[in-house]
Amino acid sequence: MIRVNATGCSLVDNLYGHVKFDTDIYKKLVSRTPGDGGLSTGGLVFSEAFAGFANEEYNTVLAGLAGSDTPDSSNIGGPGIVPVLHAAQVRQSTDIRYRFAGVVGRDENGRRFQELLKKTGFPFTDYTESDLPTPSTDVLSDPDFNGGRGERTFINTIGSAGTYGPESLPVDFFDADFLLFGGTALVPPLHDTLDELCRRGREVGAFVMVTTVYDFRNEARFKGRSWPLVDDYTNIDLLVVDREEALKISGEASPEAAKGWFLTRGSRAVVVTQGADDVLLGISHRRFLTPGRSKMPTCRYADEVVAGLTEKRDTTGCGDNFVGGLIDSIARQMAAAGDAGISEGKGNSLQLNLEEAVVSGIAAGSVALTCLGGVYYESKPGQKFEAMQPYLEAYRRELAEKTDGNEVAGHDTGQGDSGWPPARSEDFS
Repeated sequence: MIRVNATGCSLVDNLYGHVKFDTDIYKKLVSRTPGDGGLSTGGLVFSEAFAGFANEEYNTVLAGLAGSDTPDSSNIGGPGIVPVLHAAQVRQSTDIRYRFAGVVGRDENGRRFQELLKKTGFPFTDYTESDLPTPSTDVLSDPDFNGGRGERTFINTIGSAGTYGPESLPVDFFDADFLLFGGTALVPPLHDTLDELCRRGREVGAFVMVTTVYDFRNEARFKGRSWPLVDDYTNIDLLVVDREEALKISGEASPEAAKGWFLTRGSRAVVVTQGADDVLLGISHRRFLTPGRSKMPTCRYADEVVAGLTEKRDTTGCGDNFVGGLIDSIARQMAAAGDAGISEGKGNSLQLNLEEAVVSGIAAGSVALTCLGGVYYESKPGQKFEAMQPYLEAYRRELAEKTDGNEVAGHDTGQGDSGWPPARSEDFS
């Protein structure tokens, strides 16, 4: 049994799908200097800071900005829980178990969250309840932005996530084969102890995966300087960041250089997403098979499907579902290794195929492009798995046809060399 335990950002998303980012009211509320509390297109701001920037009560300015007092829909959101929900939905092996540890408030958003989670069939068992508000994010979406590919802006209320720390986790949380710390910047007590959490994961022999989210708290604190994440990257098996987060954390000028920065500091593998542009991937440890590509395109077939849609949809949750596809693929590879007698996928006896995981991620993110919101609510088990298949097949064909020379053999450090053998003796452990 492969035990996948996760924690991090889990909240209620309130979706406003008809916001236009080229209007005067939106432009007036856009950030002027880093951390000033203004809106960041594609990024995140905290509701209290935004209200201060706008000099107006939050619900009032939100209604004026969104053109409505109520959202188009509410959904489960968060780069911690949404990837796990995807992986659990498309799970094809009974030898994989998923858990998520989080917190909700005893309020309407909390009740709504529990109802939505019940619809997915995912257990609420590892959640705790708080008298503080349920974490939530108001998602402003402009589907016509970026040539019709869409973009979102996020306004977050931390609520009860502000008191959820390592001591809040289930006592058996680290009894796992695979640990995910997802979007912990929106759960400050977890984020500030991420080094220790990853170290504990390494000590128990788990595969440790970290994903990031826009870190407005540290953006405001450090005023444009690099965001802290961890001191010791050697305890991270796979780090997944988007382009802006990669630059903000590393302090580098390009996503390629940022990828190299993470790898040379010890992360065993890195994936950098870039919206509609190529996904960058690289490894620095024999835990992973030598990749055939250092970058992988997004799915052309998905663009064609989206162009023909007439119903409401947005890009909310595309990145989170991409991460869910990575988790699903890696967990399946670990389960298959267990079936083959390779110590349940633990240790360095198993080499994971990162490129295959990205294929799964691209297909999962493509499905999310066709929906409003990041969580796919199935009417029957297996429905999302079936929805992914056309994208998987089309994307594999596209990769087979790709001959533009972007594929680079060898372990890619992002610095133009093979990255193998590694520079640090601990990489052989």
